[in-house]
Amino acid sequence: MNQKPGKGFSLVEVLLALSIGGLVLLAASALLVTISQAWANRPATRDAFDAHVNGVSHFLGAVLEEASLSSFALPKDKDVDLQYPVGFSDAEDPLIHFYLREAPPLFFSPYGSAARVHAYLYPKDGEGLSILWFSELQELEKNDEGRMEPEDEDELMKTLVSPFCKEIYYCYYGDEDAGPDDIKEWEIQDSLEESEKGQGSYRIPAFIKLVFRWEEENLERTISLAIEKLSPTGVEEEPK
Repeated sequence: MNQKPGKGFSLVEVLLALSIGGLVLLAASALLVTISQAWANRPATRDAFDAHVNGVSHFLGAVLEEASLSSFALPKDKDVDLQYPVGFSDAEDPLIHFYLREAPPLFFSPYGSAARVHAYLYPKDGEGLSILWFSELQELEKNDEGRMEPEDEDELMKTLVSPFCKEIYYCYYGDEDAGPDDIKEWEIQDSLEESEKGQGSYRIPAFIKLVFRWEEENLERTISLAIEKLSPTGVEEEPK
């Protein structure tokens, strides 16, 4: 009995099937690699953002802890206070100001290592948080208040601290005239609070809250301004 031979695939059909199968595997492999890379890079990018925010908050906390009074300070000045940099109008809010005997390496100066530095926290929309600063080793002149400062705004140095810092809030504890036995509450404001001591003066906040934003993620950090510091023994001296 004769059997008819079964019909098979031609060589062209086999090659075409192999080609299509190869393309499908290649596309699937590429998609798998892309998804794997995206999954691997996502936590790394988020971790980098977290590390940046933590680094900025630690840096600001460290430099503010080192704040002290300059030899040029006026009697009313404090370790951390509010002042206007040269070229800034009193129609604007003053900036948080502090003085450092030794500046961190982040403060780069074309004149060499920076020392005896006056620094100002400078938040600006679209730029983030920067520090404006000048050194007492620069050529200075006395302003109308009796403070030494550069002759021109162009002589201020500017160091970018974080382009991701989008908002800054000022934290106050109780009213300005509250006594030690009065009940105090925390108040958070988006601008400096005017002082009752005189027109054009402002209260120094106890803390500042910084809001960092990257894509749709927000992180907040609170920085103490260390307005009042304890003595080295940790015991507050009795008023004389």
